[in-house]
Amino acid sequence: MLRTALATTALTFCLTIPAAGQEDDTECLKQGQIATNIMSERKNGTNARRAERRVIGMLPEDAQSYEVAVPAMVEWIYGLPEEQLTQEVSNALYQACMSQ
Repeated sequence: MLRTALATTALTFCLTIPAAGQEDDTECLKQGQIATNIMSERKNGTNARRAERRVIGMLPEDAQSYEVAVPAMVEWIYGLPEEQLTQEVSNALYQACMSQ
């Protein structure tokens, strides 16, 4: 289940960035960091809407293209069971990105 949701989310995420950036390790690291930031917001008790705004607000200038994908990431991560909120989520998203 986690893999299916991850694949769907990764595909959505990858479609929102320029094609040339999909192969770049830096772009995939940014996606993993965004997932980590969302998980931190959830673990700190932030509601999904506020987490979305905060994570978008934290995006560095060179990651603004991810703004449109953050809502889908928030929905996905907030839908995961608590026990799945581990570094594995970020790692799996990174790996899915690198395989694109």
